[in-house]
Amino acid sequence: MTEKLYQTLSQVKIEQTILKIRFKDEAINKIQKKNIHFGKRSFIFIPFIVSKDSHQKGLKLRVYKGSVKEKTTKKVFYLQYWYNGKSKFYKVGKYSQSFGVQECNNALIELYKKHTDAKSGYWIRDLNEIKRNENRLVEKPDTTKPKGYTINEVIEAYCGADLPGEETKRGFSKDRKDGYRAEKSCRSWFRYMAGYNHRQTLVDFTEDEDGYGIHKFKSNKHLRVMKPSSWRDLFRKYPPGKGIIKDRIYYNRRKKITYTIPASKNYSIYDSDLGKSYLHDLKVGDIEAWIRDLSSMEVKREYVKVFVSLWIYARKRGWLGTNPGDCPFIDRVYVEKEKQKEDPYKNIAITSNSDFRLFWECSEELAPQFPFKAELHQFMILTALRKQEALKIKKDYISWKEGIINIPKAIEKNRKKDQVIVITPELEILLRNILDYEKDPQFTNFYKMRDFPWLFATRKWSADKYFNKEFKMSHDAHLGGDENYVPKLRALMRAKSGDPELLYSGKVLRKTYITLSKQRNDGRSDKVKHLSRHASEQVLEAHYDKPSIETIRGYAEKTSEVFNFIRRRSA
Repeated sequence: MTEKLYQTLSQVKIEQTILKIRFKDEAINKIQKKNIHFGKRSFIFIPFIVSKDSHQKGLKLRVYKGSVKEKTTKKVFYLQYWYNGKSKFYKVGKYSQSFGVQECNNALIELYKKHTDAKSGYWIRDLNEIKRNENRLVEKPDTTKPKGYTINEVIEAYCGADLPGEETKRGFSKDRKDGYRAEKSCRSWFRYMAGYNHRQTLVDFTEDEDGYGIHKFKSNKHLRVMKPSSWRDLFRKYPPGKGIIKDRIYYNRRKKITYTIPASKNYSIYDSDLGKSYLHDLKVGDIEAWIRDLSSMEVKREYVKVFVSLWIYARKRGWLGTNPGDCPFIDRVYVEKEKQKEDPYKNIAITSNSDFRLFWECSEELAPQFPFKAELHQFMILTALRKQEALKIKKDYISWKEGIINIPKAIEKNRKKDQVIVITPELEILLRNILDYEKDPQFTNFYKMRDFPWLFATRKWSADKYFNKEFKMSHDAHLGGDENYVPKLRALMRAKSGDPELLYSGKVLRKTYITLSKQRNDGRSDKVKHLSRHASEQVLEAHYDKPSIETIRGYAEKTSEVFNFIRRRSA
C-alpha cells in the first residue's frame, strides 16, 4: 500500500502538467505538497477527471507551495472558463472539511445555471466581474423607518428600564453632552415624566462621586408597597393610569370639620393618553394642546424640555430612523407668556459695612439655635459658593498647609475643572468655629467621628445611625435645607435694623461676594472670576489669564478685608 502511494506521488513530480485526479475527497486528501516538485513556482494546477459536457468542465485543484514551516497543504478549487475568447480562472472555494467535493459541485451547478447559455453551454457572463460587483455592492437595508416605540416606552428606557431587544443603559443621560443629569435635574425630569403619582414615593435621587444623579428605590409602608427591584419593577407596580394622586379628603375630629387637600394641577406624561402614542408621530401641536392646562408658564417650559430630551434620547439610540432631521420641538412650541412676579431678590446684595456687621451679628446670635445652618450662610458669603455646592464640602477638602479649600469639579455647577478657594484669615476663623462643634456635647458622638466626611452635618439622625458608616458617608448625612433658618434670620435682621422691609435670602450671598470683590479689585472682572469660579469673562481671559494661587490669594484677601471684624467664638 505504501509503495503504491509513493509511485503515484512520484508521477506528480515528473508528470505534474498532465496529471489528473478523480473528483473525490479521497483523491484530494492524498495530494501533499512535500511530494510535489514546485521549482520556482508558488503553486501548480492539477485538473480533475470530469466530463467535458458537464458543469464540472474546466475544474482544477490549485496546490500551494507555502512556507517550510507550514505543515498543511493549501488546496483551492478553481474553474477555468472561456469568456469573450479569453481563458480565465474563477476561485470556487478553498478545500476544507466544510467545503469539499459535494459543496464545490453544488456551487458549480448554481454558477452554470445562472451564467451559461442553456443551448450552447457557453459562458455569457464574466464570473470574476460578477464576484467583484457582489463584494462591492451591498443592498442598503431600509433604516429610515422608526422602530415604533411609544412615548411611555422611551420614558421607561430614559429612566433606565430595559426594553426587549435593546441594550439597557444608565438612565437620565444629558441631551447633547456626555454624562448624566444632576440630582436635582433627575428629580425634576422624573416628576414631569412619571410623577404626580404614588410611584414617585418609591424612588429617590442622590449623587455619585462625579456629581451625577443616581437613583435608589425605597418602600412605601403607608401604601403597603414593597421596594422595587428595578425600574422595570417600578413601572410594573404602577402602570400608566394607576396611582395618580387625587384630591385628599381629611376629617378633623376636634373641630368636627372635613377639609380637602387638592391634587396638583399638573400631571405626568406617562399617565396621559399622549404617552401611549408613538414618539415619531409626536407633533408640535400635540405638545401645545397637552401643556395648555398646566399650572404655570415655567412648568410648561419644563415639560417642553422633557419632550425634547426624550426625542434626542431616541434619536441617539437610532429609534427614529437614520434621517430624523432636527428636533421639531426646539424653539417651535408656543408657550403662552404670563405676567411674572418680579423676584425681589434679583438685584439685591449686601453692600454697606453696617449691613455686613448686622448680618454677621444676627448669624452668630442664631448659631446656637441653628448650628451649621448659620455657619452655612456665613461660609457662602465668604466663598461665593452656591448652597448646593457648599453643602457638599468635605473636611478633607481643607488643606491647612497650602491654605486652600480644594473644590472638585464633581460638586461644581459646570463640572468643567477642579477649583480652589483661598483660606483668608476671616475664612479660617469661620472654619475653626465650625470644627469646634466637635467639642460640643450634642455633636461629640457623631460629628467628631473620623469617618464622618461632611463639613456641614445633619442633625436628623438616630442612635442606630451611629455605627452605620454607609449612612455617614452618604449625602443624607450632610445638612439638608435651611428653610426654617432664613425667616428667623430675616426677622432678626429687621428687628435689629429697625427696617421692617429689609430683604434677605440665601441667594443674595453669592451676589454679595461678587459685587464686593469687584468693588475691592478695581472692577476687574478678570480677577473676580477666579474668586467666583465663573467659567470665563471673555474668551481671551479664559485662555490666557491664568494667575497663580498666590495671585488669587491676593485678590481674596483684599476682598475679605471688609470682614476683619470676625472673631473666634472661643475668644
